[in-house]
Amino acid sequence: MRNYQSNRGRTHDRDLRDPDTDHYIPNYDRDGYMPGPRYGNKPEIQSTPPFGYPVLEMVNPQLMNSNWNGSVGRFTIDPLQLDYLVSFKQFYEYTKRTASRRIDDDDMQKRYANYKEKFAARQLAQFFIANKDKEWFQEKYHPTLSIPRYEDIKLRRKRYLRQFLDELQKGEYDAVQYDQSSQTSVGAPNTLITEDPSDEPDVGDLSNEAVLNDNDGNIEYEPQLVIKTVPPTISREKILEMCRAVDGFDYLSLSEPGPNKKFHRIGWIKFKEGTDMKKVFDQLDNKKVDDFIFHFAMNRKNITQTRTPRIALDISNTKERLRKDLEQAKELSLALEAILGEDIKGLKAVESRAQKVIEEHERQMSSKKEEGEETLSNDDEVLDRWNIKKRLDMIITYLRHVHMYCYYCGLECDSAEELSRKCSEPHYRALLQRRQEEPVDSKTAAKTERGIAQWVRNLDQKISMKVHTPDDRELKKLGGRIMQAEIDEFIKEHVLKEHESKYKCQVGECSKAFKGFDYVEKHIVTKHAEEIERIKLEVEYYNNYVCDPNHLLPNTNNPNHAIISPINAVPFSNQPQPFMMANNIRNPIQGLNSVQAAVAGTPWDQIPRIGFGGENIPGWNNALNAARRTRLPAGGVMGMDLDDSLPKDPRQVKSYVDLDAPAEGDSNISFY
Repeated sequence: MRNYQSNRGRTHDRDLRDPDTDHYIPNYDRDGYMPGPRYGNKPEIQSTPPFGYPVLEMVNPQLMNSNWNGSVGRFTIDPLQLDYLVSFKQFYEYTKRTASRRIDDDDMQKRYANYKEKFAARQLAQFFIANKDKEWFQEKYHPTLSIPRYEDIKLRRKRYLRQFLDELQKGEYDAVQYDQSSQTSVGAPNTLITEDPSDEPDVGDLSNEAVLNDNDGNIEYEPQLVIKTVPPTISREKILEMCRAVDGFDYLSLSEPGPNKKFHRIGWIKFKEGTDMKKVFDQLDNKKVDDFIFHFAMNRKNITQTRTPRIALDISNTKERLRKDLEQAKELSLALEAILGEDIKGLKAVESRAQKVIEEHERQMSSKKEEGEETLSNDDEVLDRWNIKKRLDMIITYLRHVHMYCYYCGLECDSAEELSRKCSEPHYRALLQRRQEEPVDSKTAAKTERGIAQWVRNLDQKISMKVHTPDDRELKKLGGRIMQAEIDEFIKEHVLKEHESKYKCQVGECSKAFKGFDYVEKHIVTKHAEEIERIKLEVEYYNNYVCDPNHLLPNTNNPNHAIISPINAVPFSNQPQPFMMANNIRNPIQGLNSVQAAVAGTPWDQIPRIGFGGENIPGWNNALNAARRTRLPAGGVMGMDLDDSLPKDPRQVKSYVDLDAPAEGDSNISFY
């Protein structure tokens, strides 16, 4: 007979020692039982992730038994395996963790710079492969297909040159100056303005679109039509064929494609003076080309458009920088003139006119001195700066009006319309700011200095790429391909070595044998010249894109910024894993009926239940789509308010479904 009294006494003693201990003793022999954590006053290690983190072993079977240690602060993914540029901090964390030796700061900076170069080269190659067969890309960079476009640009620039020289001799550019005045103060002087296609004005901002009606008889229009949109699949030649059928057609100009607008473009059709624009509009509007209907807009005459001018940083107004810009502007002018032909002497005419204006200004200053007017103590210094600016500003005007090049943007365009769209004239220089006597935060000052230095480097690099042809070393650094290296690689891949004295050609169906590698190489170059020419054309095509200072690039933003949970920087195995993302929710569990994770912030009564039918509850899809459309905060990660009372006990009820409740569409029968 059992001694219940003694057992009850031991239980009583145990309760006195620890009154908060769970009295339940589980039966561990029962099949399928897994004990959960106990809760009480005793400190225990939390066995489940905190609220807000996904239960990884439930949503992804590949993560099971991966020994995840719960660390989310480290960046442990190889940056070279990602399709976006990681920050220096993330690169530093990964390199420091994987390096076999200690790395100092200078070495780390060099490694990060090398990583950025490799990443840029990879992005260039990916973008080239994705767009090399598209019409707009071939028109701009293909060695042979781009010739008609370049010939058209050269003809227009020669026309602009004749018009500019006539205006130059009349003295219309004698008073030009690009210093920012007190009336043009639009923002801080050291505000960096980047070339972002998304910031470009829309077609509605570029045209004073007029709706034709019976009262438009007295309105005069510019001899130009604005094409509202041009799809990337329509070639320039097809649009020209449509335009040439209209009397008075002069030339066609197309803008750069917009990456944020599915590479669609806008265009301008220029007509000769005196052309009946209403008749042209009626003839071309709603014209169909390759199943695409074109729509146009007209501009009214004598209507000025207010555009905010760009302002270069105040470092551009220092004497040292002015001198350098003057020399670079001269080199750039000569390089652009060489494209038009050897007989182009526009720069020489501009310098001659600038010297004449400077001499006239010096005579006026001398006459003021003779009349006894007060002069500044540093009069010679001021005069020297004025002379440098006058020469520079007149050359900048020449570059813009003839070669369609904005110097301070480092931007070259196909037409004056496209240049005005991207950077309205004038592009000012910010005046030098007096240094504040108040102490400035060192971090803020250092950040400003880095931004200024980066702006100067970018500008000098863009101009240098236009002036000088890069050698093989510079081309490789830019991400380009070396012609001879590509040919050697092709030959090496198409030579089969059977033994030391027998080599076979593997180009196409050729299998001719030779005694040495040199003989096969000579055979491929001479007998398979079409393959060598194909490689040369491909390399030249690619390098034309790489060497364009203003080439387009794909978006390199970190897609993981949209990840709900802070688990985006943790690898769980050697292979990349699917993440639960707000804008691209994926289900890693095969066999479930398209179960989706709830977006953070979704009400509890709208979260779909697993195991109760294949469809979501009413209202779930609308809630999910609304949450997807919600803009993320500045940090990019959709988090939750930490002040909310979040559940801590994993045993508490997460959801409740009444299985006895009537299903939708069933009758609610009461038996009482």
